[in-house]
Amino acid sequence: MIVAGNLLELGFRVDRFPNIDEVAHLPAGISHWKFERFDMYRVNPPLVRTVATIPNYLANTSYSWNLYDSSVGSRPEFTIGRNKLDQVKINHWKDFVYARLVALSFMILLSVVLMRWLGKLLGPYALVCLCTWLWFCPNLKANAPTILPDVGAVATGVLACYMFWLYWKTPSWEQVVACGVGLGFALLSKLTWLSAILSLPATLCLCLLLFRESRSKRSVAMTARHVFCILVLALAVVHVGYLFEDSVVPLRQYEFVSQVLGGTEATMANPGNRFKEGWLGMLPIPVPKNFILGIDHLKMEVEQKYWSFLLGEWKFGSWPHYYLMTTLFKTPEPTLLAAALGLGVLIVGTWRKMVAPEVISMFLFLVIPPLVAFASVSWQGGFNHHHRYVLMIYPPMFALAAYVASPVAVQLLRFRLPFLGPERRSIAIPLALTLAVLSAASSLRVHPYYTSYFNTLSGGPEYGWHLLGFSNIDWGQDILEVDAWLKAHPDRRPLVMDLDYSNANVNLFDVPTSMPPKLPKGESVDEVRRSITETQWWIISVKKLYNFPDRPGLEYLQQIQPVERIAYAYHVYRIDPLPADPGAADPKGEPRTEESESGIAKTMEE
Repeated sequence: MIVAGNLLELGFRVDRFPNIDEVAHLPAGISHWKFERFDMYRVNPPLVRTVATIPNYLANTSYSWNLYDSSVGSRPEFTIGRNKLDQVKINHWKDFVYARLVALSFMILLSVVLMRWLGKLLGPYALVCLCTWLWFCPNLKANAPTILPDVGAVATGVLACYMFWLYWKTPSWEQVVACGVGLGFALLSKLTWLSAILSLPATLCLCLLLFRESRSKRSVAMTARHVFCILVLALAVVHVGYLFEDSVVPLRQYEFVSQVLGGTEATMANPGNRFKEGWLGMLPIPVPKNFILGIDHLKMEVEQKYWSFLLGEWKFGSWPHYYLMTTLFKTPEPTLLAAALGLGVLIVGTWRKMVAPEVISMFLFLVIPPLVAFASVSWQGGFNHHHRYVLMIYPPMFALAAYVASPVAVQLLRFRLPFLGPERRSIAIPLALTLAVLSAASSLRVHPYYTSYFNTLSGGPEYGWHLLGFSNIDWGQDILEVDAWLKAHPDRRPLVMDLDYSNANVNLFDVPTSMPPKLPKGESVDEVRRSITETQWWIISVKKLYNFPDRPGLEYLQQIQPVERIAYAYHVYRIDPLPADPGAADPKGEPRTEESESGIAKTMEE
């Protein structure tokens, strides 16, 4: 396993600690094979984890399945996964190596589809640039070697777009089947692609309107029939993906936890069904039950709302511009610049009628459905946590960036420059290759800690924790680096630690540790120093360095500099006790007394 991880270290590392969600995805994927049921991790459709966990199912990876809970709204995958983590602790990463290797097949699928689609249309130089942006994208390198569905959803979404584009070029029943299968795979990868049910047919209609001459009523009717058949085939693929589990269940038999489906009184403890008494309750739902219940659970989370973090501010709820900001922060600047230049070349070339209809339609299919999905994620509200939710924006961005090296760009970007001689010469290909190399260099700067990537203008990975939290910088992926640090520094004790990892924290390591005291915003770190009698070494996740509003926390650690950084996810602090000074004044100016010292101690305990 270590050999496999080292072979892929320069590409996609699989020898990392499982992130918080992977701990639950692994038993959920195995349960699909072992029990042929799909209620575990139903908030994500099962395709990616089912494929990824084939090696674990064949190896009979053990879990405490007796902890399974079938109650509505429960998340048994986290209970079962956490129990396994408590048993094997730091060695749990070994259970994920082969599953991650299989999950990388979705990255390969994405690459093959994009190269086949764009290669002939944009030319060889553009294809080289596209591959560079694709395989050195820090966000894809961070998420592809996981069993989470995000990169798999990008791959299947691009596949569906490609199939619809091929149908636009040469409509046939063979392409109808291909479109239905592609859209079905996208729906089985992530619920985000529900928007594609509308956006893909709408894009098809737009292309037919723009690039086809007057069509007879018969051809319009034929297209309508084909689209209907595509949607039916996609639904059939979804049923196959769920092994026809609870395929056609009357609506009244559902129990919902969201208010929009369960009624205003619906909760996880008291599920409901607003359709139970009406005539709608008699209708059979032609979608797998757990697919609908996954949507219901997501709606419940949006209704409940959670804390979100952006630009040093906590907010209960969400920002509509959150994912736009994460894209600007976590994408290399040369990539953003190249995409903007490519968009400009495409617009000018189209206006001058230099761009072929096949290329324009390709960009429409590659841009519109992901953009609609991006907007739907941005506007759903409730909470903002993970940039990986909008990775679908990168294939169209890379295609636009690669268009800078296209034949059209070669014609448009021609200048008279002194160092190129008196004649006008094109800078398109050298410019595109330069931007691609600079993007790769920016990404490799954080190797191998791609999860924590932030571009230079946003402060880099060293200061990204001031801007974003959650899996944008630390989702437990670098805990093995913490373990290596502990083994390399056995003399740095006692330890205080807050890794912010599903409450596991100190139980992962065979060393005694304690939790850091929490203080209100504005309190001095000296309050902690006065309470200790010996030097302490603290390892703190950078996500913890901002207090929640009106709550005590660890924000006081911003007053001092870390003595070391573990990857970019954890800071190491050396906390020395203050010299004893019985006559020193407290922060309010009063002489320190026995009562005031006990009050500080009580505050820190709380």
